[in-house]
Amino acid sequence: MFLTVRTLLCAALVVLISLGAHAFRYEPEGYGGIVWGTHISALKGMKIAGASPGSPDSKIYVMVKDSLRFGGVELKAVEYEFVKGKFRSVTLKVKDLAHYVALKKEAFRRFGPGREMHPFAERYFWEGSASKAYLVSAFDLS
Repeated sequence: MFLTVRTLLCAALVVLISLGAHAFRYEPEGYGGIVWGTHISALKGMKIAGASPGSPDSKIYVMVKDSLRFGGVELKAVEYEFVKGKFRSVTLKVKDLAHYVALKKEAFRRFGPGREMHPFAERYFWEGSASKAYLVSAFDLS
């Protein structure tokens, strides 16, 4: 089963559950106090925002009183994905390049420098024993 943290518009920080691999610094067990796999019925303050394209078992929620922060970074939106009712991923969205740069700096501070996924694109990867994280910029030229 995979858990993802991804940003669709401006930048993505993707966190996935995986098997094996080497832990990265401060590997997340979830996001915003919600542990991966938590059932939506156990949470309060979540509002359905839609469905994931191509996945009928996947629903996107937003938290009614979410802080819209990742460390010191102001976020445009935070979307929580639940598959068959269980927390699978979170998408952190930023509004512009300056906020993407701040998101990248915060991800590097939290997780370490990561591995480049592509030499000519703003794409980084971290892999741990229970999670994977991706940082993908919609601002790169690839």
